[in-house]
Amino acid sequence: MHEPDDCAARLRNAARAELERAARQLARSGDERHDGIHRARKSVRRVRAMLALEGEAFAGSSRARTLDAALRSLCRGLSSLRDADALNDALLHLNRDAVIGPIECERLCAVVSVQRSVRLAAALQRDPDLQRRRARLVAAATVLDKLPWDQLRLKHIEAAHARSLRRVHRAGRRAFGHPDIERWHTLRRRLRRLRQQESALSEACPERAFESAGLGDLAVRMGEAQDHALLLARCQRSGVFAAADRAMLRRLVEPLYAEAKAHAERALAALPRR
Repeated sequence: MHEPDDCAARLRNAARAELERAARQLARSGDERHDGIHRARKSVRRVRAMLALEGEAFAGSSRARTLDAALRSLCRGLSSLRDADALNDALLHLNRDAVIGPIECERLCAVVSVQRSVRLAAALQRDPDLQRRRARLVAAATVLDKLPWDQLRLKHIEAAHARSLRRVHRAGRRAFGHPDIERWHTLRRRLRRLRQQESALSEACPERAFESAGLGDLAVRMGEAQDHALLLARCQRSGVFAAADRAMLRRLVEPLYAEAKAHAERALAALPRR
């Protein structure tokens, strides 16, 4: 059985590897840059999820709070570059499910592609080759090593994991039955963090039971609903799609969103509580 110190060391090493991976992904160029940004954001979110597992062990560390804030800022700064890709994926899923035809899907995706290119070009003008962002990731890895990992114990990890599970249930109560899409986004973010934490813990502390039954099914249901929520959010205002396209997408997607939310609500009800 691994000792608590082993779990702490494994979490630290995993977090550092994710930061290094994020820096490499941001160094990709050409057509690969979009995928690199997507993968870099995923790595940064995984690191923040792992930092949240330290809970009380890091509560008194201003360095840990500063690092988390820096990573949050970095991830948010990349979000607008990823939004267009997510919107494109949502349209492809509508085509896959025969909600819209291939010609219409191609036309709408072309509109999104133009926006994606414009946003990336503007970002690269401000930060050529994303060098400043990559430097921030290198600096973050240095700070990560200086955190009080030696103070981390399994009781801290268990308490932090239980808190993440409670936050998912609490966010679910607030999201279901309420029209505010932002509440849905909160639930999605908390679910994603819980899944990332359980994935990290399965490697760092394999002898401990940190797996929530039904979490995978809930994630699938949430992913379906998230695609629809993203499209509806872009149809509430001008900027991406023409007015006629927004009206058409709202008409098609609103019933699908309601159905997906109902499925997700049932999946959340089946998730264990701690």
